Amino acid sequence: MVDRLKGWHYCCGVFVKTTRRRRGDKVYEYLSLVESVRDGAKVGHNTLLRLGEVTALRESGQLERIVASLESHLRRERVDAGSLAAVGAPAVGGVAAVAAVWQRLGLGGWFGEVGDRRGAQALGHAVFAMVANRLVAPCSKRRLPEWAACDVVMPEWWSAPSSDQYYRALDAVARVPVIDP
Repeated sequence: MVDRLKGWHYCCGVFVKTTRRRRGDKVYEYLSLVESVRDGAKVGHNTLLRLGEVTALRESGQLERIVASLESHLRRERVDAGSLAAVGAPAVGGVAAVAAVWQRLGLGGWFGEVGDRRGAQALGHAVFAMVANRLVAPCSKRRLPEWAACDVVMPEWWSAPSSDQYYRALDAVARVPVIDP
């Protein structure tokens, strides 16, 4: 084996390679333990061990024993991907679209000014959350703080108002005179 590799320099490491062979109308898959080797710009593989045909390895239980043996040398616990389940993930797109239109129309600045005049610094953030909620996934005013904190990804510039600030924002907006364009 040393003669075969004379002049070759080892590169990346060892991996399992799958090779497919066709015999008649059947396709067989074989597993081999292979290492990468390099000679200048030329990269090649050196087969260290032929493990065998995949179906035979599975049926005999040998494939499972090989994997279990390798796992015993890991320094961390492996997680079975099949046992994982996702309950949900925060939505991003809808709120991002609302934020883009919000900023393009200058509503953050306008509601910020209204909030400053009324002594309600969180007015713009509260109104943005209420508008985004109505457009993306309407819920009650009582659930709104939970929706903003857990169900969606709010923009970086947004800070969460308290529950009572949402109600005060509604009162402040209700008193703002409507301006005809």
